[in-house]
Amino acid sequence: MASAAYDTLDNLMRGEVIGKKAPGAKRTRSGYSAISSVVKKAPEVMVKVTGNGKGAAHAGAHLEYITRNGKLELEDENGGLIIGKKEVKALLKEWMENRGNAKENTRDTTHIILSMPKGVNKEDVKKGARGFSKKQFGLNHQYAFALHDDTDNPHVHLVVRNLGFDNKRLHVKKGDPQKWRETFASELNKVGVNASATHRTIRGVIKKGTKQAVHQIRQDENRLAKTDVSKKVQAAKEYQGKYKPSKPWEKKISERQTHVRKVWLQASKDLAKSTRAEDRELSKEILTFVNDMPPMKTERHEMLDQIKALHQQQKQPQNQNIKENQQAPDR
Repeated sequence: MASAAYDTLDNLMRGEVIGKKAPGAKRTRSGYSAISSVVKKAPEVMVKVTGNGKGAAHAGAHLEYITRNGKLELEDENGGLIIGKKEVKALLKEWMENRGNAKENTRDTTHIILSMPKGVNKEDVKKGARGFSKKQFGLNHQYAFALHDDTDNPHVHLVVRNLGFDNKRLHVKKGDPQKWRETFASELNKVGVNASATHRTIRGVIKKGTKQAVHQIRQDENRLAKTDVSKKVQAAKEYQGKYKPSKPWEKKISERQTHVRKVWLQASKDLAKSTRAEDRELSKEILTFVNDMPPMKTERHEMLDQIKALHQQQKQPQNQNIKENQQAPDR
């Protein structure tokens, strides 16, 4: 069968092509499995950098939080357990004794959350986090992590000491979180958990995840993020025709997502021609997957839709009153 579209999709899955014509690529079994996992909506891992600790007070407060003030155990890079307030404070002291040439606002620790959706065994998540931490940081950094299972989705809080054994500091670069997601998913797969770490673009998702700080503000009914207010005001003005936003990136997003959808659909056509029943079945699953992709809307578009719906709801009672008045008999 023709394989060009399939190979293009394989490249997309590996992050090599976004919005450009794909170079030739050899089809691999791992690529086939990855594509199958995506269309079957395998649970997506989450790896999020939530912040940094600057100085002992800041880093210590985070350690207290993730251990529930010493009630939950920490596990370090050697597999040792840190239990209780005294041991947590001793760990913090060890990390802070040699800060190198650190200034007051130097980032001493990096805080990361590793999470899986509801239904995944908490101990498997912990095993996956252990494997991820060792593989990603074990050679050069001290770290400690704690499992939280008091929410619907089990997750691990990981704290990495930025100053490495080589006296160089950890700096999270653009693209690192996605690489970390792939590593975490791989470690979960090793312990028998079906996990995937595909880029949201490949899944047809446009909206970015909400930053942790903004999410926390939105959870508090007494607080409202200033950016939310500003966005709503701009959306209202745009709906009224008083504001015309200049957002050239939205066109690029649309073009990129259109390209992604075309690649998926063409791959489905290629697979449908295969003599292998497995390929033909995957072709059908791809069609369902594309049909279920979220609409190509940004947060701004969703706000405009909400304002339009609210405006129409407000107009309905008025229109009903007018209609009733027109139908009412003269007295």
